[in-house]
Amino acid sequence: MDTSNMTERQRRMWDQLVTILLYGLEKGLWDMLGEASFAVTNTVGREMLRIMQDEGLQIQGEDPGELVAEIGRRFVADMAIAESFDIEKEDGTVALRVHNCLLMDVEKKLLDQGIQPFMCPFLNIAMAALRERTGGATTITQFDVNPETHRCLLRFQLLD
Repeated sequence: MDTSNMTERQRRMWDQLVTILLYGLEKGLWDMLGEASFAVTNTVGREMLRIMQDEGLQIQGEDPGELVAEIGRRFVADMAIAESFDIEKEDGTVALRVHNCLLMDVEKKLLDQGIQPFMCPFLNIAMAALRERTGGATTITQFDVNPETHRCLLRFQLLD
């Protein structure tokens, strides 16, 4: 959908609609499947990754930390989903700290209901990219959402 001709008010309403849809889908999946909902993230991540690859994202041969940084950069600079991000690499792990994500209100609503958010675009795409890059030898070891500081921490372990 082309949103370039929307007024500021229309854009805010569109953003609210997308937020409500994401929240509703995530909560509905959780209500039906519980923790098995995390299985959906693989499909979502792969599909979003395919779109980013169509837009020029390279996977093969990329350093895992640089790959995650490029995904973060595209989300911040190209899509304005978050204000900024930081990358940490050490001993086979890559961590992505996301600051002021637009989806924090969705994440807070889910957390308030005891639901661990699982449809995070940063998490889903970074995981799909790392798995493709490492042949599946990557796992998520930490996903902390902090609505008070408006920060999330995503940590991935690269397996041997």
